[in-house]
Amino acid sequence: MTLAPAVLVVIQSRLASSRLPAKALLPLGGKSSAVLCAQRAANTGLPVVVATSDRPADDALAAELERAGIVCVRGPHDDVLQRFVQATQALPSQARVVRLTADNVFPDGAFVQTLLDDFEQRGLDYVATGSPQDGLPYGMSAEVFTTASLRRAAREAATAADREHVTPWIRRHASCGLHVVADAPAHWSRLRCTLDSFADYERLLPVFEGLGDAVRSPWRSLVERLADANELQRTPRVPYRCDAGGRVHSALTLGTVQLGLPYGIANPQGLPSEQECADVLRLAAEAGITALDTARAYGVAEARIGRALQAGLRDRVRVVTKLDVLDKQLPPDAGAASVRCAVDASVFASAHALQTRCIDTLLLHRWSHRHAFAEAAWHRLLELKRKGVVAHLGASVSDVPQALAALGDPDIEHLQCPVNLLDARWRDGELLAALRARPDVVVHARSVLLQGLLTLPAQRWVRVPGVDAEQLCKILDHWVATLDRIDRTDLCMAYVRGLPWVTSVVVGMENLQQLRSNLAHAQRPALSPDDIQRIDASLPPLPVALLDPAQWEPA
Repeated sequence: MTLAPAVLVVIQSRLASSRLPAKALLPLGGKSSAVLCAQRAANTGLPVVVATSDRPADDALAAELERAGIVCVRGPHDDVLQRFVQATQALPSQARVVRLTADNVFPDGAFVQTLLDDFEQRGLDYVATGSPQDGLPYGMSAEVFTTASLRRAAREAATAADREHVTPWIRRHASCGLHVVADAPAHWSRLRCTLDSFADYERLLPVFEGLGDAVRSPWRSLVERLADANELQRTPRVPYRCDAGGRVHSALTLGTVQLGLPYGIANPQGLPSEQECADVLRLAAEAGITALDTARAYGVAEARIGRALQAGLRDRVRVVTKLDVLDKQLPPDAGAASVRCAVDASVFASAHALQTRCIDTLLLHRWSHRHAFAEAAWHRLLELKRKGVVAHLGASVSDVPQALAALGDPDIEHLQCPVNLLDARWRDGELLAALRARPDVVVHARSVLLQGLLTLPAQRWVRVPGVDAEQLCKILDHWVATLDRIDRTDLCMAYVRGLPWVTSVVVGMENLQQLRSNLAHAQRPALSPDDIQRIDASLPPLPVALLDPAQWEPA
């Protein structure tokens, strides 16, 4: 008879919090939130330990846990990974570790057991929830991995971010899976049940008021009480797909150049206000958008994103940013030391603006920087990645030859390219073969509306010799009607989303109305391969002077 592997639930908690200090001691259901979290996780008999810091500031939390009979392990304040190692040091290497955080009080023993069962059945190294793609509220969070994975991460993880957040190193080096609750009602993923701010606390209080047994109430009952007590925002959900490494990507990525600069031929409004920007970013996260696309060159966009991340969006979206345009700062013969300094200045300025220790994805803003300056810029980026300052590297390219060169570089993990239904260059057979050979590369398609040109009447198109704007508009409108699309935006987005090699479509939006409209478009079906082929056959060859906005003549 084979014995089931040992299991330990480890809950991290501390009293220090920039947004809600001492939240672990706030009362919910007649108990402090940290105690309630631990007792709910243990309500089916699973062993639970709380890992807090060894600083005197957390003595009160340790005493509270001791009074409740909950095992408490204390360790470094910022090195939470080491705390987990200490909490699990008596376990064998194949024991299962469940990571919870004390600001998420809804998970109970039954929920944890379901996640453990999923982990066993799938045979992966790591399984976790991930709202909204898992169908759950934000705050129904748990992770499962082995002590062997944990100990390897403790040996190898060198950056402060990896050690503070415990599992990033495991997620980068292990086989990972998303735990999805298939029967979750659609409205659940629009809920928020975490305790990160006073507004969150006010949202949770009605859930536990009048509740008979806060410890044993099933997690599903708490979610429904939360839905009843809080008015749901009926936000459309964005479809998603998983990449080769198991990371979830929404079909739509929010482009943020308009949040930092007045941008685009179809943008008459200029730069949105700080509040408008915050509202757009918040709604994007609530709708399930998993990535924000920005750049050093996008004015105040990074700083605005950073403030939004700090206000509670950090765990909900990833940021893709781009290196500064180096050839505007450096002469062609700049030495390696000058190039390294310029790269560092750009990368650390982005990290500061985004208020993060590790940039998730950093792209070369121009492919020419990959080999410029005797490759000194690229070599420095690889060093910064090894040091954990950047998690993923990639490039923004402008044409097919650049894309082919990027796909031939094994260090490129992310590719961004301008793709729209008028541009036949991206149907190149050699390119499609190269993309099939690199399923590990995340591909973001930008300029799907050609900076908004494709949505405009013919008289507002840029004038390019040999291009009949009236005829092209008639073709686009014909396909809108024939394929029962809402408008040209819907047609253009559905076309690019239907390309099998595109992971996500980057669309810039500067106000809530545009965002809601694009969310509705993203919910509609992508075009089929047959529909794409019919559209391709109906379009005339077009010059690069139209397809590349950099070549447009000023009005």
